[in-house]
Amino acid sequence: MKFIISTLLFFIGFASIAQTTANKEVLNSRTIKGDFVHTVLFWLNNPDNLMDRKTFEDGVSTLFKECQFITSSHIGIPADTATRPIVDDSYTYCVVLTFKSKEAHDNYQVDPIHKKFVEENKNLWNKIVVYDSVSF
Repeated sequence: MKFIISTLLFFIGFASIAQTTANKEVLNSRTIKGDFVHTVLFWLNNPDNLMDRKTFEDGVSTLFKECQFITSSHIGIPADTATRPIVDDSYTYCVVLTFKSKEAHDNYQVDPIHKKFVEENKNLWNKIVVYDSVSF
């Protein structure tokens, strides 16, 4: 009887460990790559101007491709979700960049590629809001 109980407890413990490992794998596969997340919202001066939009999108695309400090990136526009008091969809573009560390982010800020993007495109926007966060 002791053997059966011991065996049963072993398999329950093993199943528990296997499930915990599986949960960590799922969590890790859904985690943003990079410990530093840099979210930037842009309000373009002329959001309906297709040339301005193309210029901005091309500039961001070049930034994504050429800057070595960026771990991952996203550019998007406001999603067509239900209107709620807590949702701000007044921006034109949302750019999310991730970096390995704060140091990588700081290097990005002074990188000539980033500075070139800002210099060549700053006339396109009238407002920018930045949200930076780090993993804990």
